[in-house]
Amino acid sequence: MEELKKVIEYIEKHLILKKVTKILEEIYREKDFFLVGGTIRDIILNKEPLDFDFVVYDSGIKGAKIFEEKIKGKFILLSEKDDEARVVAYKTIFDFKGLNGKTIIDDLAERDFTINAIAFSFKEKKLIDPFKGIRDLKDKKIRLTNDFVLSQDPLRILRAIRFACQLDFKIDKKIFKKGREISLLNVAKERINYELFQILATDKSYPYIKKLYQLNLLSQIFPLNFSFFEEKNLINHSLKTYKKIEEIIKTKEFFGQFQKEWEEYFSKPHSKEVLKLAGLFHDIAKPLTIKNDEKGEVHFYGHETVGSKIMKKLLKDLKFSNDDIQHITMLIFYHMRLHLLASAPLLTDRAIRRFFRDLKDYAFGLMILTYADGYATAGYTKHLEKAIKRMIELKRKEEEEKKKIRLITGYDLIDLGLTPGPIFKKILQEIEDLYWEGKIKNKEEAISYIKENYLL
Repeated sequence: MEELKKVIEYIEKHLILKKVTKILEEIYREKDFFLVGGTIRDIILNKEPLDFDFVVYDSGIKGAKIFEEKIKGKFILLSEKDDEARVVAYKTIFDFKGLNGKTIIDDLAERDFTINAIAFSFKEKKLIDPFKGIRDLKDKKIRLTNDFVLSQDPLRILRAIRFACQLDFKIDKKIFKKGREISLLNVAKERINYELFQILATDKSYPYIKKLYQLNLLSQIFPLNFSFFEEKNLINHSLKTYKKIEEIIKTKEFFGQFQKEWEEYFSKPHSKEVLKLAGLFHDIAKPLTIKNDEKGEVHFYGHETVGSKIMKKLLKDLKFSNDDIQHITMLIFYHMRLHLLASAPLLTDRAIRRFFRDLKDYAFGLMILTYADGYATAGYTKHLEKAIKRMIELKRKEEEEKKKIRLITGYDLIDLGLTPGPIFKKILQEIEDLYWEGKIKNKEEAISYIKENYLL
């Protein structure tokens, strides 16, 4: 069997795993032990396993402690109830689970998907595949090992989607059918957070985000006490915005010409993931801010401000990091800014500078969000393209000039008798704006301006 040969060759060629195998053979002697789950799946798929999962006879915790002493690693108790422990050594993770009277078939039957329910027997040198996981790996299909998988742990619906996105596999329809019967409301937020980020990090997540919405699971991940998820037109627009952002990230549509800005923005952790979420929820507060004017026209005044506050609470509850929360809420708070600039009769240099000053590191992400939002609204982006190009060109030009010219510094302000504080930032920014507008040409004029306006 090709798969068996692949697993055996991997074990023999992997220096650390080969050493680990010898240690475990000394510990268990005549007893068998098994390499299982995602480790076998990844080896068969020619992927480097992230960790190595072992199932052993007797106690997994006891076996891990003996292994830890022999390999000089670090022992971590995972679950006393499930008899699971971890040893970290050589910058590698080794997980142990005990059978405690069960068979390896019993253990595999408790796993989530058939592709994760394959084991390698070190004693018999064979693959154990009771649920035809190898066949499903060949067919690129994700199937449940049994009908109780999702009810036992509802989070597995997100794991199924994560594997589908990462491996480019198809999900068996039965999983989505069972998905209608579960709830994520009582699942630990940290676990949801982990799976969600893994899904968002892929470039094929849109169909599954849409499916989570259709299964009423997206509203359980982001629980709201108002009608955002019930507003068909609004949610369809939001999903369309999400889809467009994902397409842009994959193809660099229009934005590929700004390689420097692209690399700067997406080099930051989670930029891709939070940008997609901001796209999905940029209009979250529209149901709360809807108003009709005297002419009967509909407005959503302040929906960006209200929306950023709502998302901040949701993301805190989901255990997002402070950096990711700030990133998403900033994008939502300012998501109307570029629409207004691009639609204005005159886009001034000062307005452009203020845009970049307010958005800081998030400016390029907001441009992508606005572009996707405009596309999802009317399919028209030419005015946005024109504005974005002009804004980035001005920023690049002025950044080059800044390297050559610095009219005044904080030391100059101190020499003038001013006390360091927030006022310094205001003055320096004001002088910079006046310089670019041609109203101040040199240091002498800058000093004169400061004396006239700030020294009484």
